[in-house]
Amino acid sequence: MDLFTLTLMLAAGVMHASWHGLVKSGADQVINLAGMGLVATVCAAVVLPFVPAPPVAVWPVLVASVILHNGYKVCLAWAYKRGDLVQAFPLARGAVPLFATAIGFVALGQVPSFRQLGGIALVSVGILLMSLESSRRAFNAPLFTATAGAGLAVASYSVLDAFGTRLYGDWLGFTAWLIVFDNLTYLGLSRAIRGPALWPNLLRLRVRILASGGLGVASFVVFLWALSRHAVGSVSAVRETSVLFAMLIGALVYHEPLSPWRAVSGILVVAGIVMIAVWK
Repeated sequence: MDLFTLTLMLAAGVMHASWHGLVKSGADQVINLAGMGLVATVCAAVVLPFVPAPPVAVWPVLVASVILHNGYKVCLAWAYKRGDLVQAFPLARGAVPLFATAIGFVALGQVPSFRQLGGIALVSVGILLMSLESSRRAFNAPLFTATAGAGLAVASYSVLDAFGTRLYGDWLGFTAWLIVFDNLTYLGLSRAIRGPALWPNLLRLRVRILASGGLGVASFVVFLWALSRHAVGSVSAVRETSVLFAMLIGALVYHEPLSPWRAVSGILVVAGIVMIAVWK
């Protein structure tokens, strides 16, 4: 991965962690996610007149990706109701390289190198340490179920979206259509869950929603752009450096506890991610 792409991905990691922090700190994560999705939809809709309609072969990919993206949001909202940002975010995102590596091996025949396997081992140890810290207090089964589901969804849609951008032949067109369909679907799901109260709450939270929506769409556009040009595993791994940024935001901005145990766990996860990204 070249230096320019790496720099953009790190910036996207900061934005990614920042919007997660805004969503987590809100009172209702379902409404926050629906609102930021609405912002992203408006931004993407501006692009639609300037890109070709998806070819017939791309539609199944879009539909499957929308299902995975919505599954991720449901799991994320569930996880943030049951754990703080410092713990839930690293668990959800730290698992992504593990799942992505397994999916890449099974679906694409991509065999990780010895050093990449070392990175995967570090990520696994970091996640295990976080699990053990929680277990010392009280094992939070719903939290770990939600974060595992979120990680699996992200790994799956990362591989699928990389395939979709190549099949479409235009990364911006695929990204715009995906954002629109994904977020309109989740908006409908949120309306079904929250009922008519969704609309006044979106208006009440408009400042937070505009901020998180802008950060979310910017980080996702960079992610899809990188996926269209580089290997899925490397791009996904670099994106997950947002784990460290999220831990810092949770501790410094929202005053969530950052124990030495959690700090070491997070550093191991990030070190493993870097090994996966840097070494081939």
